[in-house]
Amino acid sequence: MNPHQLWLITQYSFTEIWRNKTFRVTFMVLIPLLIAYQVSFQSDMFNIPVEYTLVLSSFIPTQNAYMFNLLLVFPLATMGFWVHKQKKYNTLEALLVHPQGNDTYSTGFILGIIIAFMIMGSISLALAGLINLFASPTSFQPLIYLFYLVTLFLPTIVFVVGITSFLAARCFKNGTVTTFFMLVYLSVDILFLSTLYHGLFDPLGILLPYTFSGFTGMADLPGFLLHRTTFLLLGIGFITLAISGLPRIPNKINGRQRAVCSGILLLFVGLLAGFITYNHHEQVERRHALYESVYEKHDSPNKMNIITHDIRFTYQEKQAHVESRISLHNPTGTNLSKIILYLNPSLEVTSIQENLSPVPFTREAQAIVISRPVSPGDTLTLNIQYQGTIDEGICYLYIPKRQKEFDIDNRHYLSCRFGHRYAFLEKDYILLTPECLWYPVTSPPVNPAHPYNTPCDFTRYTLTVDHPIRLTAISQGSRHETASGTRFENEHPQRNISLCIGKYEKREITVDSVTYELYMSKNNFEVLSSIEQQLTSLPDKIRDMKETIEYERKSSYLFNRLRLVETPVTFTSHYHPATGGSEMIQPEMVLCPERGIGILNGRIRAFAKKWLRFEISEWIEPFKYSIYWRLNNEHILTSWEEGPLSHLKLGTTWHYESIYNIYNFNPLFFYCINHIYSHKYPTINSLLNQIVKRPWENRNPNAAPLDSQQKALDYLNGKSYRTALSDKTLSFEIINQINELKANDLLSQIILKGTTSTDFHVFVQDFMTTNRFRQTDFQTFDDAFSKKFGWHLSEIFPEYFDCQELPAFQVKNFRVKRILSPTEEEGDPWTPHTKFRMEFDVLNQSDVDGVIAMHLGTAIFKAGPEHQIDRILYTPRTFSVKAREAKKIIFICPNPVISHSIYTGLSKNRPNIFDIHDKTITLEKGIESTRDTSTGEESISPTIFFPPKNEIIVDNEDNNFQITDPPAPWLKRFLRLDHNHHTHSSTAVSHWEYTLMPDCFGEYCLSCLRKRTGKGEGLLTWTTPINKKGKYKIYAYIPNISHRHERSRSMITQEPIRDIQYCYSISYNNREKKIKVHAPQTSKWVFIGEFMLPEGECSVSLYDIGLPGQWVVGDAIKWVYQKP
Repeated sequence: MNPHQLWLITQYSFTEIWRNKTFRVTFMVLIPLLIAYQVSFQSDMFNIPVEYTLVLSSFIPTQNAYMFNLLLVFPLATMGFWVHKQKKYNTLEALLVHPQGNDTYSTGFILGIIIAFMIMGSISLALAGLINLFASPTSFQPLIYLFYLVTLFLPTIVFVVGITSFLAARCFKNGTVTTFFMLVYLSVDILFLSTLYHGLFDPLGILLPYTFSGFTGMADLPGFLLHRTTFLLLGIGFITLAISGLPRIPNKINGRQRAVCSGILLLFVGLLAGFITYNHHEQVERRHALYESVYEKHDSPNKMNIITHDIRFTYQEKQAHVESRISLHNPTGTNLSKIILYLNPSLEVTSIQENLSPVPFTREAQAIVISRPVSPGDTLTLNIQYQGTIDEGICYLYIPKRQKEFDIDNRHYLSCRFGHRYAFLEKDYILLTPECLWYPVTSPPVNPAHPYNTPCDFTRYTLTVDHPIRLTAISQGSRHETASGTRFENEHPQRNISLCIGKYEKREITVDSVTYELYMSKNNFEVLSSIEQQLTSLPDKIRDMKETIEYERKSSYLFNRLRLVETPVTFTSHYHPATGGSEMIQPEMVLCPERGIGILNGRIRAFAKKWLRFEISEWIEPFKYSIYWRLNNEHILTSWEEGPLSHLKLGTTWHYESIYNIYNFNPLFFYCINHIYSHKYPTINSLLNQIVKRPWENRNPNAAPLDSQQKALDYLNGKSYRTALSDKTLSFEIINQINELKANDLLSQIILKGTTSTDFHVFVQDFMTTNRFRQTDFQTFDDAFSKKFGWHLSEIFPEYFDCQELPAFQVKNFRVKRILSPTEEEGDPWTPHTKFRMEFDVLNQSDVDGVIAMHLGTAIFKAGPEHQIDRILYTPRTFSVKAREAKKIIFICPNPVISHSIYTGLSKNRPNIFDIHDKTITLEKGIESTRDTSTGEESISPTIFFPPKNEIIVDNEDNNFQITDPPAPWLKRFLRLDHNHHTHSSTAVSHWEYTLMPDCFGEYCLSCLRKRTGKGEGLLTWTTPINKKGKYKIYAYIPNISHRHERSRSMITQEPIRDIQYCYSISYNNREKKIKVHAPQTSKWVFIGEFMLPEGECSVSLYDIGLPGQWVVGDAIKWVYQKP
């Protein structure tokens, strides 16, 4: 191959494509759009708040590389036009007559195209670099830009150019066909192929996490490079095959055959690299299955307890060398024939000794089986030496795959995916949590065989770490420097410990005998510049936050220190109800994300860096309460993309829902302190923690995720709690909600047995205080409970765990009246001591007893004449309603009521919590007053809950209701989008969508259907048999959803509120009449018309006809017979 001729042809090809109008126009549009996007979302040029407190250095180049790589494939696909143009007009004829070989000509021709697109990529990254340098708070790291140019852009360009050239040379003789084929292929890749097999078939690498952490770099650098190498080799292989198809006589004998063989060889090597990637993921899945089977094989309620554990940890060349000295005790009443320990399968056990004598053992994956019988009550000490690396595949086997993928997929900033790591054992950075089994234990953190019934040890740990002096070691316990490193000694027995070693700097402050330590990378401490300027007020802020958290839990923080450790952005954990938290929150330690990313809310948004430069008086309060909100709430509101393009992370369509908070502080007050174990009642510890961590007066059921709670209720309607706990097909979100619902139900059952919530809470707290830092069996707890309250908690458990039916409630006639004191008169203002008399009627329509609660948001006022509200307490009143019972309930609320709602808990009611209103109260009349203070419950006739005999009501939940959706557009049919789902979005859709809302009509399921106006092709139909001919008035129940939406639209657009009308059709006796009615401002029955109906069938249909953008809502139809 002649270098001079190669360069000449490359120059010519580059010049031709650079002069191409399509090429220039495309990039003159794409690059400015891309830069404008980054200026808007990733710079502080226009004072637009950025999403993160301090974004990472790699975010700007990563976002630019991702979007440019995604967009450049479409102009690349049009190269088929250009290739065929060269053939048609013989524009390269002057070069073809030269004696260079076909390989020189074709290589130079394609190289010119590649260089042109690489230059455009360089320009895009360079402009992003300017944003990084002059309009962003992040540091500039040029090597990251160069890395993306070579590893991301180059393989994509080579592959797309290669396959386009191959199609043009070997398959298609027309440029339009070639271009069309490439556009279809790339579109299918972006929509579908990119989501298959971890992106194995995607040349763009859309799903690859290639964000760089300042601590450890990319999450999976070998996997990323192998993926990119695969498509680089495939691209070169297609280019070589394209050379063999050049219609020009080769200069060498067998030149064409050599090109074909070389191309096939390159394709084979590329496919082999892809197979290695595929096989890696398959091996991970196989290892997961192996580890789960080992846990199931050795699962037993009879196990040894580890009393003390002395660990000495050293590491060399990314390998750990560890020695453990453990004291084991047999607490069971039986002889144990062997000892089972669990250790990470990549850590090789080199020796186990007892009293300096070798102990025989076998190894099966993570299990260490020691052939040593132990009698009841015996204690022994073992010395175990082991070394190796960490297999992260052992982590989180108990998390459902779907939930794990969801958590990982939603770890991103804009389109920058973080990836996931569960442990680190690098040259200068180590992070080992209990989840990765980095030291031997007798029980894993959570046993996948019985994730809700895993016993635990409270062990007194000591940890000695040998490490270079330039690195800092962090773990639980008091810290002592040694000649070779650091030693940690724990004052209390701990469930488990972690180890982190890295280049950290420390800040420390002691407030009320608790030492707060913050460990961060030296380069990241700039985020604290404003705080360090106001250190005098910081102790008060910390004290206030700690006191608030302790008050709400009625529990104290028992540890002497709290270490906040910055961890790589690639490190993650998962929430699980068996532990009540995640690995991010551990005894004495909180693992914080890099530079605070993700700590402030669910979408990983925080304050802009420039905000942190303000005076503390301007930002410390919102910052304080944001931190408090994130650490103090079990659920957080989050959002993620949904729809066929959701995996692109471009923010096209958002879905909002409440999820579990992995940074919730609850485990520090409960799970880390003690454990109540029962083999018979597997979730008793989780249930008690669930109750105690949120005292009854602070339990706001509105905080639960609505969608997943409804799914949990649907599951329990016909299945028992015990069935749910053993159902491995049950999704993670549903089992979480089932546990919460059952915890609420258990507390309600306890209250109904005569034990107040306060007494029960105090008892559990006292029991936990007495049994701090140890595991207790449930029988001991139940005996203490019986001694205190006179009945056994286990009495209610058979029905509690095995009942398969749910109650169904109807609530009517809610009334609230202000109680006047002897000295008060009508019209006097309220005071902090004003009481209210409340009453309502309730019916249980099921064959099982049920519990219903009224949640009252009562105001607690501060002292002083201003009557300022100090806090809101959610004070429930719980009532038992027996099967088929109807009763009137009257009670007194001793404090001013801010809100009131009915909570039906575990029931058939949908939704199971809804606000109720006294319909006698009007703006003019106001609330009624009374001096009557009588309370109680009395039986009433259930007939008041049913319609009169002359009424026929058909609801959208009844069998006589029919939905007709308009035909979906062809694209939606092609993408197979599912239209039938619960929704709580604020945007109407083009199909009828099922919605649960308290404003709807229903017996115990308050639902309706809604959609955006269409062409009249979508309709809802209610049908009923008319058994008695005569005159009927027909009504439609219309929730005020349409009017609410119209008011919102008017406020946004500043346009007047339009007159919303619905179009109904009444059909009977082969006749049809259409009638329009006005949508009401409040939810109510709306009169449609009066008709003489013969015997037979009568139908009422609602059409999706109306004003542009209007919502059409269908709920229920009522026929009222009129007596002659």
